[in-house]
Amino acid sequence: MSTVAVRVRVRLRDPATGLWVAAGACWLLSGWLVLAGGHHHGAPVPTPGPFLLAWVVMVGAMMLPTVVPLVRLFAHVRARAPQPGGALPALLGGYLAVWTVVAGLAFAVALGVAAATGTVPWVAARPEVPLGVAIVLAGAFQFSRLKEACLRACRSPATVLRREYRRGPAGAARLGLRHGVSCVGCCWALMLVMVVTGAAGLLWMLGLTAVMVLEKTSRYGPRLVPVVGTGLFVVGGALLIAGVARPA
Repeated sequence: MSTVAVRVRVRLRDPATGLWVAAGACWLLSGWLVLAGGHHHGAPVPTPGPFLLAWVVMVGAMMLPTVVPLVRLFAHVRARAPQPGGALPALLGGYLAVWTVVAGLAFAVALGVAAATGTVPWVAARPEVPLGVAIVLAGAFQFSRLKEACLRACRSPATVLRREYRRGPAGAARLGLRHGVSCVGCCWALMLVMVVTGAAGLLWMLGLTAVMVLEKTSRYGPRLVPVVGTGLFVVGGALLIAGVARPA
């Protein structure tokens, strides 16, 4: 067998390959939803079905790349189990289930923003104000102890596996749920920005995905967190100032 064929087989057996393919498909679908006008950020009043669809697609695009280190380690440990079948889908199912539950809260926020924009003339004339508030909040959260604690859990998949690993699909689903909670804990404020952003949602997705992947998986992550927080303060503050200073 040629060296190229061996490398291809190794790549195909790497569970990260499937995650990157799934994330890429979600990115393509996100772009299609934006261009087709079906993305929930573009709707004045979101409705549950389209919102949930767009949310799941967005989570797949933004969060699946961040879970690659855990999935790789889990696949390595799982391969030694007597009956490894079904554990990896259960792990991912538990992880995505947490973000699906969070969709309810995100939908409530989206409804609140839409209601304020539609009923309060001052807010309707200054759409940058809700976005500025969300960005400043995300910037403040970058410096919180909760963010730091949740990021430590996300950056240490080996520690998580040693503490939480149980054999079988049920144990894998539990591990996925626990990791999903940590992931929500460190990323909810950045995802809030996605809920209130407007037509530039795809650009925000790209930038925030890069931030979350680097914060969780890069050795420069700890240094990046305060830099991102400061940058968010500056951008959010500028939007708030521009909105408040706009003449009636």
